[in-house]
Amino acid sequence: MQPAWQASTGPVARAPSHIHQLRKKLLLHFEPILNSPLLVGGIALTLAALLWIQPRYQLLSMGRRASLLGLRFSLIVMLTIAMLRPTCVSSSTVQQSAVLLIGLDQTRSMTLPAASGETETRWQAQTDALASAAGQLRTLSEKFDIKVYGYDLTLHELDFAEGRIVLPEQPTGDQTDLGSPLYDAISNERGKRLAGIVWLGDGAQTAFDPRIEIQATQRELAHQKAPLLAVPFGPADADAETKDVAVVNFPDQRDVFVKNQLLLEGVVRARGLVNVEIPVELVVEDAAGQQTVIGPLPVMAREPDEFLSVEIPYTPEKPGQYKLTLRAAEQRGELVVNNNELSAYLNVLEGGIKVLYVEGDLRWEQKFLKRSLDASRDIDVDFLWLDPRDRDRWPVDLTRKIQEGAYDLFILGDLDSTALYRQGNAEGTLRLMAEQVAAGKALLMLGGYHSFGPGGYRDTPLADLLPVEIGRYERQDFDAPISRDLHLSGPLPMEPATGHYLTQLASPEQNQAVWRTLPPLTGANKFANVKPSARLLLESASHEPLLVEQVYGSGRVLAFAGDSTWRWWMQGHATEHRRFWRQMVLWLAKRDGDEKNALWLRLPQRRFNPRATVEFTTGVRTESGNPQPNAVIQAQVTLPGGEKQPINLAFGVEERTGAWKLPETPGAYLLEVTAQVGGETLTTEAKFMVFDHDVELSDSQPDHELLRRLALATEEFGGQFTPPEQLSAALQKISERPLETEITVEQKQWQLARTWWDAWLYFLVVAGLLTSEWGLRKYWGLV
Repeated sequence: MQPAWQASTGPVARAPSHIHQLRKKLLLHFEPILNSPLLVGGIALTLAALLWIQPRYQLLSMGRRASLLGLRFSLIVMLTIAMLRPTCVSSSTVQQSAVLLIGLDQTRSMTLPAASGETETRWQAQTDALASAAGQLRTLSEKFDIKVYGYDLTLHELDFAEGRIVLPEQPTGDQTDLGSPLYDAISNERGKRLAGIVWLGDGAQTAFDPRIEIQATQRELAHQKAPLLAVPFGPADADAETKDVAVVNFPDQRDVFVKNQLLLEGVVRARGLVNVEIPVELVVEDAAGQQTVIGPLPVMAREPDEFLSVEIPYTPEKPGQYKLTLRAAEQRGELVVNNNELSAYLNVLEGGIKVLYVEGDLRWEQKFLKRSLDASRDIDVDFLWLDPRDRDRWPVDLTRKIQEGAYDLFILGDLDSTALYRQGNAEGTLRLMAEQVAAGKALLMLGGYHSFGPGGYRDTPLADLLPVEIGRYERQDFDAPISRDLHLSGPLPMEPATGHYLTQLASPEQNQAVWRTLPPLTGANKFANVKPSARLLLESASHEPLLVEQVYGSGRVLAFAGDSTWRWWMQGHATEHRRFWRQMVLWLAKRDGDEKNALWLRLPQRRFNPRATVEFTTGVRTESGNPQPNAVIQAQVTLPGGEKQPINLAFGVEERTGAWKLPETPGAYLLEVTAQVGGETLTTEAKFMVFDHDVELSDSQPDHELLRRLALATEEFGGQFTPPEQLSAALQKISERPLETEITVEQKQWQLARTWWDAWLYFLVVAGLLTSEWGLRKYWGLV
C-alpha cells in the first residue's frame, strides 16, 4: 500500500482480455495539497492554536464557551479534511498473460541455397526448422499467447494453430528490412508481457530506405527485457565456395573535354574464384544508342574474397552525353549475375579552354584562383607545383608536357625562372612557351616575390612577351631578405585605368562602385615601365600599374602585379572574384566575344535506388557570369516508358532547386530543363539511372552478424544467436524462464469534492458551522 501522502496513479481503464483478476480490495488514500502532509499538519496546528487566543467573555458560562469552541474546532477539522483530500482507491491484483513473438523472413533471398553445393533453399531450411519445433511450440501455446509474422519491408500476420504455422508457398518479398518489422511487432504488443522473441532469416538487410534504424530497434529490445533468439539461415560469411563477381565501384558521372584521354577506374569484387581469369569490358553508348566495346581486360583474384582495381583508358572523339557500362563476364557457378555490371554517364564538353598553371608557392592566391576557375565547366586547369625546397632538381623540363597537353594558355605564379630555365643548356620549356604564345596561345604572369624581375625573367625568352619592362638589377635571391624596393606596399585599391572587357565587373553604371567595394591588395610587384606597345588596364590610386596587357605575335599576354585577390572571396565578393578570373582566361584564349546567357544544371549523382529522391539545382547565368533573376525556368522528367512528369522548382538567391520522388520502375530517366530569357529559349538535360538490380538476389551472402547483434542486445535476459538445430532447446529455455506476470491495477473510486453532490454537501456543512457559531454569538450578545 502506498503512503498516505503519495499521489494516486489515477483512474485505470477496464482490464483488457489478456489480464485476469485474482483479488481486489478497497484502500483509503490521502492526496494532501502540494503533496505535503507536513504543510497540512502545520496549518491545522496553527488554526488549533488560535482557539486559545480569544476575548474573555466574563458573562459566558462554561457550557456556552464549550459550544463555541466545539463549533470552531469542528470547522478546523473540516478544513483539514479538505486539505488532505481523502480518496478511496480499489486495488486489484491481476494475472497478465505473456506473449511469444515469432518472425519469419519471407523475402526472395530465402530462395537462395541454404549452403554451398546444396539444392535446399533457405526457405526450405526455415520451414523444416519450424516443423521440428512444432511440438515445443504447441506446448508453449498453452502457456503463452503466440503471435507469428512474416516480414519483408512490413509485417504480415500468419495463422498459427496446434503448433503449426500456415506459411505461403514461396517467399515473395522484394526487400528486407530487419529493424522496422521487428520494432512494429513489439509495438503491437505494447502493454503486454513479452516472454520472448524468435526472429528467423538470413540477416541480409536490403531495404533502400529503412523506416526505423537497427539501432532504434536494438534499444527497444533492451527496454523490453525479453530474450531474442536470432535463428540464421544461409552459408556463413566466410564460405569460400560461394562464387560471385560484382562490379562494386564505378563513379557515376564524369566531365571531360573532347579528344582528351580519360582513365576510367572501377572496382570488381571476386569471391570464390581464386586464380580464375575474369574478362572485364567497357561499353560506351552514345545518344543514338550506338555501342562501342573496349576490352576485354582480364583480371584475376589471388584471394578467396578480393577487390580488384580496373583501369581502362578512353578518348572521346565527339562532344555529347555517353552512357558507360563496366561489365564483368559471368562465371560458372555464380548464383547471381545481375550485379556483374554497373553504368555511369560521361559528359563530353566541346571547345574547352585548357590551362597549364605552374606555381612555386602554395599560397592563398592560387587556392582561390583555382576555386574560381573550377567553377567554370569550360575551363580545364592542369595545376603543377614546383616546390622551391627541391631547387637542386631545377630546372624542370616541361617541353613534353606542353607539346602533348595542347594547352590554350599558361599561368605562371610566384615561380622563379630557374625552376624552368637555365641559359645555355635548359632553355627548352620557356622557349617553347614563347613560341606557342607567338603562334596564338596566351600567357598570364602573376605577382610574387619570385615573379617578373625578382624572379629573373629579364634574361629568359619570356622577357619580350611580357608587357612590362624589367630592370637590369631586379633580382631576388632565395636566401636574401626581401627587396622592398621591388614591391609596392599595401593597401592598394585597384581602379580601372580604361574601359575594357577585363575591367567590367558590373554594368557600366555600377562598375566603378563595385571596384571601390573590393578589398585592396596587400601588396604588389613594382613595374619599372609599361612597354609602349602595351595597354594599362588597372592601376593603384597613385597610378602605379597593376594589370597590363599586350598582344605578342598572334597571342595575348597579361601581367598582373597582385597576389591577394583571394581576400575578395573571404570578404563576401566571391561572385566578383569568379567573374574577374574567368574573364582573364576568356580574354587570353580569345573567347571574350563568345559569352552569352547560359543555362546550367547540376545533378550531384546519376545512379539512384528505387523510391529515392532526386535533388538538383539549375539556373541561368548572364554573359558576364552573374545570375539571371528574370529567367522563367521549368523542369520535367521523362520516365523509361516515355511518360513525362513536371517538377516544381523552389526559388533561391542565385538558383532554383528541385526534388522528385522516384518510383520503383528501374531504367534510364531523362531530366530536362527549359529557360525563357527575354525572347531566347535555352535548354539542357541530364540522364540518370534507377538501379535494375534485384537487391534480394544481387548478393548471395547472408548477414549473420546483424542477427547476432540483435540477439546481443538481449543477452542479459537470455537472448542468443541460435543455430536452427538448437531452436527447440532454446524454446524450452524460454518456457522455463520465470516471468513476473502478476501486476497491481489501481482505480480511483471516490475523492472528496470530485462530484457536485459531495462538494455541495461539504459546502453546506462548513457554511452551517460558520452560521451556527455566528448565530450563537449574536444571540448571546457577543456581536
